[in-house]
Amino acid sequence: MKKILFLFLLPLAIFSSCSKNSDVVPYDAAKQAAIDDATIKTYLTAHPEITNVKDTLGVYYQVITPGTGVYPTDASTINVNYTGTLLDGTQFDANTNYSQTLGNLILGWRIVLPHVRTGSKVLMLIPSVYGYGNYATGKIPPNSVLLFSVTLIAPNNQ
Repeated sequence: MKKILFLFLLPLAIFSSCSKNSDVVPYDAAKQAAIDDATIKTYLTAHPEITNVKDTLGVYYQVITPGTGVYPTDASTINVNYTGTLLDGTQFDANTNYSQTLGNLILGWRIVLPHVRTGSKVLMLIPSVYGYGNYATGKIPPNSVLLFSVTLIAPNNQ
């Protein structure tokens, strides 16, 4: 009798574990992009000292100090000094003389840095979709707009 009861309850347990959780809200990239853009515009309104260029993909950046060197490509190994913060001022990362292939960095950097020459200092406001998306990473909450101050020391265009 116990075997029959077990065989009857096993499929019931399996099917009930497959039910959907109605509390989970699906990620809507277009909606998040609109939220990020509004957040960036609000931030820029509160910081009129920042003049910016909006890339066609939605990344905002300001060249603070123009450089005179070469433009990096995705294949370039770049050397940079940078600070990364959230819009509330929380610093999540900083590095001096950081070296990496541009193509291996977050998409926001890959969008902006090919527009600036070696020696440039640039401020980037990166929507979450071009940063870490809807995933938390260290001190970075999901769906965070990122603010980077980057000085491009040298790309090696080999």
